[in-house]
Amino acid sequence: MAESKNGEHGQKIAYEKIAEMGSGLVIAKVSADSIREQDINARIMKNEMQRQLTDNIKKRGQLESLPFCALTHDGERVEIISGHHRIRSGKDAGLKDFFVILDVSGLNRSNIVAKQIAHNAISGFDDQSMLKELAKLMDDVDDMIESYAGKEILEVPDSEIDKLLSPTLTFDWKNIVFAFLPHQIEDVNALVEAIQKFAPDYVGVADVEAYKPFMEALAKYQEFANVKNVGAAIHAMTKTTLQQIDDSGYNDTEEWVQLTSIFGGSAIPKEKAERIKEAVEKMVEDGLVPKKRRWQALEVLADCYMAGE
Repeated sequence: MAESKNGEHGQKIAYEKIAEMGSGLVIAKVSADSIREQDINARIMKNEMQRQLTDNIKKRGQLESLPFCALTHDGERVEIISGHHRIRSGKDAGLKDFFVILDVSGLNRSNIVAKQIAHNAISGFDDQSMLKELAKLMDDVDDMIESYAGKEILEVPDSEIDKLLSPTLTFDWKNIVFAFLPHQIEDVNALVEAIQKFAPDYVGVADVEAYKPFMEALAKYQEFANVKNVGAAIHAMTKTTLQQIDDSGYNDTEEWVQLTSIFGGSAIPKEKAERIKEAVEKMVEDGLVPKKRRWQALEVLADCYMAGE
């Protein structure tokens, strides 16, 4: 049986009554869009626990316990009293509807807050020794992870439980964010604001037109160097670039120009390259050009040509 009330801005908030419980309580099916969290909720949950809850719901495809909600006295909202984290994880898991215990008696704000505090406070506590006995009955790693019991309950060595519940990296790493955006200041500001919570060590922004060529270059380099890992490919490309800069003898006291702006390209036929390489190596051996600035061979040739030699 579907019932509805006029909501804020005239929209309909509908719920489907599944069963009557009496005393103003029903079991109802409510759409995710119709459920509103409280602005203040004293019960907190660690991020990793919230993620585990989301994974559990994804696996099941539904909540395994019913949240307690209320239809406000004006009939405009369905508000969560108990079950904020379950519903939040359910939404993250892609659930479109929730089965809830719904109080339709018309609670006011004071009534809702009182019940919210009561549900958070009257939750009992776990007997740790009994939890350990229960944990011994689990013989599947996935069940251990789903239980989120913790290593002190599961009595698994720290090194093992860390691998199961919270995989860690044994090397130093840096968090880098690099995005390709149109050159508009509002986009850049929005990007910086959006990623501040991740506290990256470096933030880079490039023209959106450079995204496709960059990805094509990365894919080709992975194939060329037979590197499957993207991070390893970027590392190898970076080393190659730094080596080229070092070989050129670059320093920031002079203004530099890319050779492609002179020759129109950076590649020549192999047989021509071998001949030029041989000449450059001889210039290095004769001391005409330094090993780290081989491009000066072009300068020598230019001077000779311009002098008519």
